[in-house]
Amino acid sequence: MVAGPTALVSSASPVSSASSVPATAGRAGDVAGTIGRGRPLRVVDADARARLAALVPRLAPATMAAERVVPVHEALATVLPQGLMQGSTVGCTGGAATSAALLMVAEATRRGAWVGVVGLSALGVQAAGEAGVDVERLVAVRRHPDRSQDRSQDRSQDRSQDRLLDDGTWGQILAAMVDGFDLVLLGPEVQVRAGTARRVQARAQPRGAVLVLAGEVPGFTCDLQVRADAVWDGLGDGHGHLRARRMQVEVHGRRVPRPRRDELWFPALDGRITSTSSTSSTSSTGTAPSEGSREPQVPLAPVALERAV
Repeated sequence: MVAGPTALVSSASPVSSASSVPATAGRAGDVAGTIGRGRPLRVVDADARARLAALVPRLAPATMAAERVVPVHEALATVLPQGLMQGSTVGCTGGAATSAALLMVAEATRRGAWVGVVGLSALGVQAAGEAGVDVERLVAVRRHPDRSQDRSQDRSQDRSQDRLLDDGTWGQILAAMVDGFDLVLLGPEVQVRAGTARRVQARAQPRGAVLVLAGEVPGFTCDLQVRADAVWDGLGDGHGHLRARRMQVEVHGRRVPRPRRDELWFPALDGRITSTSSTSSTSSTGTAPSEGSREPQVPLAPVALERAV
């Protein structure tokens, strides 16, 4: 008798037929249903879509960072007409690398952005102000001064070596600056490995922070390369004095199909920073703008100098 045992198993282990499962089982919003051995279907949260939609504004700045730009000094309009892409890295080299780096961040500070400086212990705050940087929005991170100069040469060298920041410490400093500043200006004193530099750049990209390298800073890959060299006017053979400075600027990189070049007065006779291509007097006579066209300069606040130092 085969029918008996089969019937016994069927009655002891009921299996739901296809007709007994609701037609809407498995769809979003179902709160009941059976599958297999009678386990209830997972309850789907009806508010999940609303919560995902609420996350869109938070994720949008990270995904759209490449579509926003940081303005640069108006004198750089010829070589950087669209400014700098947020999240990018700009490398400035040449004899006037620091001056070019200051021009990169100057206009942004005037519009409310904050810039952090590290690895440039010799940077003068007054020079930054003369380059157009709002020094009230400039924060310089500097190493502890060496106090071992009055000791023997060997002990001085040992303590100086102890004060050198290791790769991990530099990585923590740069990560904190990327999180806290809109622009970060790095100097040659920053010494990190290529892996640490890549992590810092990867951290800066979604946050929209711009890294500006003043001089040779190893480990970093630059989206833009800026070469700046300068020659002073006014000096003769044993006579004369410094009056104005010509600065040649060349920009090239992945986002610049062909190199762009321009010549700036930095500073001109009147103290301004202008492009020779946009100065009619320069194009006609080849000389810097006269002092008669001097514009009023905003004096540097002593309190701001103390804060920046």
